[in-house]
Amino acid sequence: MKVLKFGGTSIQDGDRIRNILGIIRRAMQDTSVIVVVSAIRKVTDLLLEVAVMAGNGDAGYGKKLDEIKALHKGLVDDLIDEAGRKEVETYLQEELIELGDVLHGVSLLRELTDRSSALIMSFGERFSAWIISSFLRQEGVGASYVDARSMIVTDSNHCDARVDMKASEKLIGEWFKRTNDVPVVTGYIGAAPDGTATTLGRGGSDYTATIIGSALGAGEIEIWTDVDGFFSADPKRVRDAYALPFISYGEALELSHSGAKVLHPYSVHPAMKAGIPISIRNSYNPDAEGTRIGIPERSDAGAERPVTGLSSINDVVLLNLSGSGMVGVPGIASRLFSCLARHMINIIFISQASSEQSISLVINLSQAEKARRILREEFAPEIAARQIEAVTLRKHIAIIAIVGNNMSGHPGVSAHLFETLGKNGINVVAVAQGSNEMNISFVVDSRDEDKALNCVHESFFLSRRKVHVFIAGTGTIAKSLIGQLRDHSLTLRKEMDLEVVVSGMANTRKMALRDDGIDLRNWEKALKPRDDGKTIKDYIEQIEARNLHNTIFVDCTASAEVAESYPELLASNISVVTANKLGMAGSWSLYETIQNAQCSSNARFLYETNVGAGLPIINTLNDLRNSGDKIVKIEGVLSGTLSYIFNELRKGGKFSEIVKKAKDAGYTEPDPREDLSGADFARKFLILGRELGYRLEYEDIECESLVPEELRAEMSVETFMEKLGSADAGYEEMIRKAAGDDMTIAYAGEISEGKARISVKTLPFSNPVAGLNGTENMVVFTTDRYLDTPLVVKGPGAGGEVTAGGVFADILRIASYLI
Repeated sequence: MKVLKFGGTSIQDGDRIRNILGIIRRAMQDTSVIVVVSAIRKVTDLLLEVAVMAGNGDAGYGKKLDEIKALHKGLVDDLIDEAGRKEVETYLQEELIELGDVLHGVSLLRELTDRSSALIMSFGERFSAWIISSFLRQEGVGASYVDARSMIVTDSNHCDARVDMKASEKLIGEWFKRTNDVPVVTGYIGAAPDGTATTLGRGGSDYTATIIGSALGAGEIEIWTDVDGFFSADPKRVRDAYALPFISYGEALELSHSGAKVLHPYSVHPAMKAGIPISIRNSYNPDAEGTRIGIPERSDAGAERPVTGLSSINDVVLLNLSGSGMVGVPGIASRLFSCLARHMINIIFISQASSEQSISLVINLSQAEKARRILREEFAPEIAARQIEAVTLRKHIAIIAIVGNNMSGHPGVSAHLFETLGKNGINVVAVAQGSNEMNISFVVDSRDEDKALNCVHESFFLSRRKVHVFIAGTGTIAKSLIGQLRDHSLTLRKEMDLEVVVSGMANTRKMALRDDGIDLRNWEKALKPRDDGKTIKDYIEQIEARNLHNTIFVDCTASAEVAESYPELLASNISVVTANKLGMAGSWSLYETIQNAQCSSNARFLYETNVGAGLPIINTLNDLRNSGDKIVKIEGVLSGTLSYIFNELRKGGKFSEIVKKAKDAGYTEPDPREDLSGADFARKFLILGRELGYRLEYEDIECESLVPEELRAEMSVETFMEKLGSADAGYEEMIRKAAGDDMTIAYAGEISEGKARISVKTLPFSNPVAGLNGTENMVVFTTDRYLDTPLVVKGPGAGGEVTAGGVFADILRIASYLI
């Protein structure tokens, strides 16, 4: 025997009901069948709505009742032939009259009792079971309508009744002995000892099916719904969630009690007690295997993965009872739980500190104020004596549970969980774990619910990890970076099991946002004009509002406004990679604020490209210092443009002609004076000085400008270039004099003893700087360890591709940390 339960979405219209006819017929080929049905989709909500409206004296409930009538009439017209339609319509009309009378009475009294509410709610299943049983008979399936109130016996808690299993099993056994038809049973409803209607809670039709299945010793219970089974997490919240082929009874219990809506929480108990497997199947995809729930077999062990699934509950409240007067006082917990039990308040989650100074509970939002009031009354003497503080409620929270049979005895699960949450800046408010080690539940701010679900799911379930990148700027560096990310995406997936998802891009005019990733082949088309007045602040607010896990903000601009946003990003636990020097080379106040924000955040802040583009200068410096080496001085050339100019000067070229050649080749800024001033070089040395621990401002850097003094007045670029030849003789003389001493000249800098200087220097040809070519940069570290032979870092120090490569490397460093 099989019990087939069909949910509201599986019978929502004529086509869906015709579909379940095929499912029933296929099942009947192998065994006898019992069918349990829910109300058709939307009807339970509509019935609740009309009940509340009637209880409030709102005459508009009549229109809602007409909507319920129209839904069912449309179903009858679609499914039932004319020959049998009158009988079905007569039944529905009689039932609707009864429903109308009940609602009229509620409206007159302006009182909606639980007893009346349960009776009103029972009509949904009664309507659907009658229509479906009539349709099955019409299609040649011997079916009979069964009202579960005749066999499911409950207590008198009408709206969330507890089932008397012994009495129910007796009645179920007796009833099914008398029929050979396919029973179509009303799910969700039962009857109290006095015969009044009761309900089993939302989703209670699952429970009805397992009660009947266990009472009759069914071979299998199939729950037909609109999803492919139990998923590793809610697929509406976690895109990478997948259907689980098997879970144990215990795992199903834990997941359903912890928020998984696939199965009613109580429905597992009867099947587990009787040892009957439950299958969760998709009526929209009947060929899918679904999820089997039962006793684990060797082939189902799946020991390689300790966690089976995640689930969450929101619309809950954390209630906290605390005070020093609770320590060592017997009976406090007993009074707390007894008080809540007397008032039928369900406790979802319990956490108590070993100090006994506090007990935290999670309860439904709808019961929160009632719980606080009755507990204040219960503990009034202790509160008055200040032995217990006021009972507090914390709203806007969510409970997340990770569940798995294999967690028991598996070291490191908790460590892995909380490390993952910590790296994503998710604060855990409270934690609970049972001694069976099958469930770790924790409370987080509701804003972090989706983020926590996604990062934990990715961490425990997926071999491939994901980072979400938001890029600021779409200039040369950004374009090169996007190209590198696009071209190397397959390599990252294969070799690092990493997916870099570019979820946002913005410049001063346009913006693109897409959580699941912008198509990097057509990213320019994805950019849409920004609203007038929108700034980087708006872009950052959008990023923060998304609250995606493993988020990295990448600054490819030269904007001071963007740099000033770094502390806010880090405070939001968003990691930052920047090629923009205006943060670390900004004011000391901004530099210090960024450093403090990084120290107090779990996010990372990397800026390797600020100094040497793609050269590992910052990392080398930090490695030396962190390993205990003392840096005596730093020398070098940190301007690709000026390196090129002086390399060409050493070959005998004229200064003005070399500058023009560099400008035409795109080595300089559009106005070469920006390069010749040495300002960019000075900012890089400022960063290095600060990295050495010196408190420096930009003005503290002694920087010689290469712009001739007589050309520093206001003039156009064209005029400047025309007059630059006046400097040629001076450079020719410097080179001639240096050559006379077997030396050469270079524009280089030095940091030592807290001072930073950049100027034209005379150097021996043996100096590493004298051997530079093209636009190469070089940094020479003289340290205690590298005293006689300094450590040299040398290579290309400019260019979009090189800088983008350095940014890309920083993104991968942060990705390795996050995952």
